[in-house]
Amino acid sequence: MSINSLDLLKAFGSTKLESDALAECQSICQTFDMSPNEFFIRWQTFVINQCGGNSGVLPTRDRILELRSIINQEHERKAMQRSTASTGMGSQKTKLSRNRDRTHYDKSSVEGLLQGMVSGSQRDAIKTPQSTKRVGLLKGNVSAVRSRAMFSPMSPSVFAEPSPSALRYSKRTNTGRIEDSLHSELLPLAQQPDAAPVVVSDLYQRTADANAMSSDDSDDETEADATDEKAGQRRAPKRMRYMFEKMGTRTEIINKRIERMAIDTKAEYKIEALANPTYPHQDSVTAVGRVVNVSLDEGESGSTPITSDTLFLETSRRLGNGRRVPLDVRSTPSFSLFPGQIVAVEGKNLKGSEFSVSQLRQLPRLQHPGISEREQGIQQFSAVVATGPYTLSDNFEYEPLADLVDHAIAAAPGVVFLLGPFVSESHPMLKEGAVDLQPGEIFAAKISPHLERLRQGLPAPSCIYLVPSTDELCYPYTCYPQPAFGQELLSQLGVPDGIASLSNPAQVSVNGVVIAVANIDVLFHLVKEEVSRLPALSDRLPRLAWHLIEQRHLYPLSPPPMECAGILASQDTKLRLQTMPDILITPSQLKHFVRAHENVVLLNPGYSSMRLSGGTFAKISVHPQSAAETKDTLLGDSTKAFPADLTSAEIIRI
Repeated sequence: MSINSLDLLKAFGSTKLESDALAECQSICQTFDMSPNEFFIRWQTFVINQCGGNSGVLPTRDRILELRSIINQEHERKAMQRSTASTGMGSQKTKLSRNRDRTHYDKSSVEGLLQGMVSGSQRDAIKTPQSTKRVGLLKGNVSAVRSRAMFSPMSPSVFAEPSPSALRYSKRTNTGRIEDSLHSELLPLAQQPDAAPVVVSDLYQRTADANAMSSDDSDDETEADATDEKAGQRRAPKRMRYMFEKMGTRTEIINKRIERMAIDTKAEYKIEALANPTYPHQDSVTAVGRVVNVSLDEGESGSTPITSDTLFLETSRRLGNGRRVPLDVRSTPSFSLFPGQIVAVEGKNLKGSEFSVSQLRQLPRLQHPGISEREQGIQQFSAVVATGPYTLSDNFEYEPLADLVDHAIAAAPGVVFLLGPFVSESHPMLKEGAVDLQPGEIFAAKISPHLERLRQGLPAPSCIYLVPSTDELCYPYTCYPQPAFGQELLSQLGVPDGIASLSNPAQVSVNGVVIAVANIDVLFHLVKEEVSRLPALSDRLPRLAWHLIEQRHLYPLSPPPMECAGILASQDTKLRLQTMPDILITPSQLKHFVRAHENVVLLNPGYSSMRLSGGTFAKISVHPQSAAETKDTLLGDSTKAFPADLTSAEIIRI
């Protein structure tokens, strides 16, 4: 494929590319059939994995050659795997003949062989029947699990020498370095032992029971429902039917999303009637619909990356019978679009075959809760936010988690949010079958002791919350959204008392500050699908997070990528923002960041472990308002009810 150098320069943005490096980039894209955006994502991944996430690393020709070598190795490995899969493992007759030539051992001879290979305490461990007994997930005594050897006797980890990555990790010199910050002039806060406990309330509790994910079959937003909610009356929650959706549920939810935004847009701009964009219009009209990516070659949604030539607008049943019309954005000065996005477009459809967009109207925003809606106003607090995985990719010693606990104890925050995965299904050793224990046993043996040390090291008023992940092996629900860890499950995992769990996503109020957490890599999914031209928010990663605010949805991309866990349309209520969040936390493998935009703090704390090196975590401090600011807030300016300018945050290297 032919790659234009201007497209590469546009993909890299402000990052400078020398001519020799640019030529090498073009060569890589042509050789491996990659688009400029895909290559830029591979470059970001290379910087994170190979350079420790150092933002100062420039794409020189030598660095690009290193990246080329890595990409080439990946392609050779995939080609070898395909070749092996097609060749097979040989005929059954050949296997039988090989087996006849092998020497067979009984239990005593195998034990004798192992006794000659190891010595000392390792030999004693081999003799112990409990050390080789396989126990089912989350069964047996937790204390017994913790005392067992973690790997099989033949596993390399039984030797005293740590892995090479563990040695490099222990000798790192960048621990504690501040990678990014917001309002760094404000000093971090700490929770005092005699201070009042931080007040945390789950916003989902207003509409659903804590131990059951209610279904949203009707999702009617009538005046009667609003009246019942104001009166404090709740519908009886229905038990969630996991991995089950009625036919047409997803399309019905999409239709209602378009309708809700259309009603709010019509009221915001005082439009007499929204137009059907599929009909011819000689005058400029406003229409609301959903962006769809339709391949011009195959005619299937999501078959190719979105471009300005494959944009279609899908209407609701009421506004346009659900029909689609091509979108022409060539005359649009500024836009940022992705599949599944609800948009309000203004333009014309002269012949009825294509809607020419002159501008995209800003969608109506949710309002920040006013002071009267916040339980006891806004009180100062501090928080630590970290995201798994918490161990290096070649062992299960959880060194980054141990150091994270040390950082958290030293910071003494009022709230600690630990986001999964804790035992990741994508860990290389689990994929290779090199681990003898079950995931629940790994959690109990390696993670729970650190959680207990964290609970004992923090002041008594501090709160600790665990948030599940779709990549979590210790949790039975892999679809999104996910309910919180049950109390019985936490007990079986050996989690100490005083540590609670939240659902994923979570929307909570902490001392009056609304925090939304979406523990799924929606930013990475969006970065591959977004197409933009001179967007209002030029910083790309915060702009991706801001899409969630604009769409009032914690996973607005539709359809989701194949590698993503199933998105339950029947649980769409849990993905909708209940109110405008003051702080939005979206963990991602993309580069960490913290930004304030339109009085909302956007935060990606990064991962605690980046394969063979330590990752990052975030510290947040919400400072008290002065008396004058509080008085101004009480006068009714709800947009200033949350003081984003008095919120400091730091992203720190573990």
